[in-house]
Amino acid sequence: MLAHKLTSAVFPQKDKLIRNLMGILTEAQVGNPLTFPMCGFCSDEWVLALLKTKSSIRLNELGPDHESWGMKDAGGGKLLILDKVKQHKAYAETGSFGNYLFRTYGINKIKRLQRLSQTQERPWQEVFGISLQELEANWLNQLRTTAETRAGNVSILLRLLERNPGTACAEAQKLAPRK
Repeated sequence: MLAHKLTSAVFPQKDKLIRNLMGILTEAQVGNPLTFPMCGFCSDEWVLALLKTKSSIRLNELGPDHESWGMKDAGGGKLLILDKVKQHKAYAETGSFGNYLFRTYGINKIKRLQRLSQTQERPWQEVFGISLQELEANWLNQLRTTAETRAGNVSILLRLLERNPGTACAEAQKLAPRK
């Protein structure tokens, strides 16, 4: 998770959604694909599996704090994971959404989002010209168009989620296709 953590250090961000959007995107591009939340598969595949299980989380439900992500600030720079399943869903969805924004709008828009969010709360409309809800709908629609080409990996993740969503990431790391 080195690329993720370095991104957070270079682009400090108080909003957890925007911070993780950037960090997971960086980790996926230049880091280790076996790290959380990808766990050896791409975030898009995780989200497609979550959509099939009807257990995805709406992005507007992911607040800027830790609690809505299934976590709690334990003090001293440590986080306590209260809901491992929710945490993985939130991070996987944020990674996939970040990847969508990168592919669709480019890195300059993401950097502008990061910059403007320092003084404004979640400036989605100002940066992308549409609301978070519209961005989310467009992302999910685009993602569904790739479902057929990802069916093999999605079926693997779906089995893992159905068996035990709390261990799905660790099990996926063992099964991940080596690239």
